[in-house]
Amino acid sequence: MLIRLAVITPEDFAPLITECAEELTNILYTTYYYGNPMECDQLIEQIQDCDVLLFAGPLPYYFFAKRATSQKKIPAVYIPSDEYTLTLNLGLILLNREEGLKSLSVDIPKLAYLQQAVDEWQLDASGWFVRDYSQIIDGEGTSFDPEELISFHRENYESGRANLVLTSVDYVHTQLRDAGIPCVNLIVPKKSIRETVAKAAHLGQLMISENAQIAVGLAAINQVTDDSGTGIKPDAGIMLQQMLLELGKETDASIQQLGLDQFIIYGTRGSIEQMTGDFTHMPAIGNMEQLFNVTISMGFGFGLTAKEAEANARIGLFHARKKPASSSAFLVTNEKEVIGPLDANSRAFHLKSDNRDILQVADQTGLSVATITKLSSFINLRRDNRFTATDLAEYLQFSRRSAERMLKKLMEKGFVETVGEEQPYQQGRPRAVYRINF
Repeated sequence: MLIRLAVITPEDFAPLITECAEELTNILYTTYYYGNPMECDQLIEQIQDCDVLLFAGPLPYYFFAKRATSQKKIPAVYIPSDEYTLTLNLGLILLNREEGLKSLSVDIPKLAYLQQAVDEWQLDASGWFVRDYSQIIDGEGTSFDPEELISFHRENYESGRANLVLTSVDYVHTQLRDAGIPCVNLIVPKKSIRETVAKAAHLGQLMISENAQIAVGLAAINQVTDDSGTGIKPDAGIMLQQMLLELGKETDASIQQLGLDQFIIYGTRGSIEQMTGDFTHMPAIGNMEQLFNVTISMGFGFGLTAKEAEANARIGLFHARKKPASSSAFLVTNEKEVIGPLDANSRAFHLKSDNRDILQVADQTGLSVATITKLSSFINLRRDNRFTATDLAEYLQFSRRSAERMLKKLMEKGFVETVGEEQPYQQGRPRAVYRINF
């Protein structure tokens, strides 16, 4: 199985990566170069026919992925600049640089990496000046600005506070070196490069296997109103069939009619991903709603067998039909994860779970495992574990009264507590603010 790898790297670092890639016979790689890591997002349009993205470090991964993840759903890995890398580099400076380790100016992705390396060497780092950019790794903390890092190192050197710079950014190294400032660029161990390339190959194999997974779709027409009493018009079924046949041609899927108002789609996971834009929208149904006063419900299912995929598709169709007033689609994976309704804000929850905490909450409250996993997903999407019944109802897409009944059951068993009130309007009763404790 041939894995197509896109390597995003500075030009002088590329030979180290490609040397490791050539050790694996199942990898075909294409290299894309950048100068400043903040400009990596400009490479998006250049990358074609790729199974996995491999970045030279966390910085290009971060700046590329900020745009790429919304446009290309391709697995990605990056070569780490971690404590192991820093331990190696401190040793090299100690052995090979006359400046030694007494007065360093350092930039690193995360302070904890440096502290672990310092502890390994039992060094005195009290004379060091360190700047991190932890937002790249943790999603919060210090942001990254290469020009600020250059100024930081330049000031430390020119003031005499530091006699050597250790930088983890190729662009910063180039600028400081050209300015005549003694500077060491972080050397990445071959072990880290080799492990990252192997990880990329493994991800590519998984991706290709997943895309070949069996998929089944079910599409059904729902009558909104029927003043004539004649039921669903045959023209609606004919038009939906034509639309599905066109989609089938584009995605290499097979379409069969089960009746006047229902169709079945056979394909692969890759074809359904293409049909739904990586699960971000339901397949286009044109203006059928306006023409025939109907809505379309669709369910998609993945499975290791056709039988399993069809069973999951019927679960997806069941969830879609719970919204008869509008067209919608739901998808169920072979791991019983439900995704939907398929739109830009798709939500996901599991119908089954082996998480003991979730199983315990479901058992004690009488709520389903699916409901508890939805609540867990709701909290994971929020930065703050505080919410109102209205917030929860909007996420779960049911009434506020139903949300309040659910919260009451959870409160009785101690899994939810009230932590305050909010009053968004000057008049009316204040709303209780809740917090989940599982």
